[in-house]
Amino acid sequence: MNKRQKMILLNQDEKDQSIALILKEVNLKPVTFRAFIGSFFQEVGFRYLFWGLGDILYIVGLLLLGVGALYLPDLNSFAKNGHVEYVYFAVFMISPLCYALLYFLGMWKEKLLGTFELKMTLKVSLKEIFILRMFMFSGISLIVSTIGSVFIWQLIGQELSLMKLFSLSFASLFLFASMQLLLEFQLPMRCHYWVTPMIWAVIGILFIWKKDLMTQILLYLPLSLITAISFGFILLFIYLLRYNYLMQKEGTIYYANA
Repeated sequence: MNKRQKMILLNQDEKDQSIALILKEVNLKPVTFRAFIGSFFQEVGFRYLFWGLGDILYIVGLLLLGVGALYLPDLNSFAKNGHVEYVYFAVFMISPLCYALLYFLGMWKEKLLGTFELKMTLKVSLKEIFILRMFMFSGISLIVSTIGSVFIWQLIGQELSLMKLFSLSFASLFLFASMQLLLEFQLPMRCHYWVTPMIWAVIGILFIWKKDLMTQILLYLPLSLITAISFGFILLFIYLLRYNYLMQKEGTIYYANA
């Protein structure tokens, strides 16, 4: 008995008819950025997103409180000596700190515990976890920056523009977040843990070295321009997340509901 099965070859018309029949029987919905975020939180939730990072959130909170306590005497000194303009520089430099700590400490713990490989076996991809984490980290950092700006404004006797503090804080935060995304896309994953912190350390040292110049620039920049820049960086951050993680899939990847 011959076990070979004769292959049945379809002509082009038969192939087109088969494809049309399949498409007719399913309901195809394109995956958009908004739909992706909504479906993730609905099906997976916050607990999975921050799985294993509870202690990191706690440590970041303590570190931020420690930095605030250490910087408090400087704020009082600025207020007493009439150099409140240096507060603009301080807010600009410190605002990305929460996002940076959440991002780098989270990555460090994932590598330390080896949970990257474990999460890659679950029902969502590692890239999807990254995109949502960065989105949530930016939201947490935005809240922290807002509260910190209000606290500083009250502490120095409301002598500076609160809206300018907000705008500088948001611009600095999302400038850092956007540049971090660009670095991440250009560097191999194994280099993220040490290359990007070194780059940001060098940039921070240069800014501190030119502290007086940076302070004058931030002091005399119009509020409208800083506000526009901050909104621009927010949109850039969202665009980079959407483009580099999802846009290449939109129009080609679909949810199929039979």
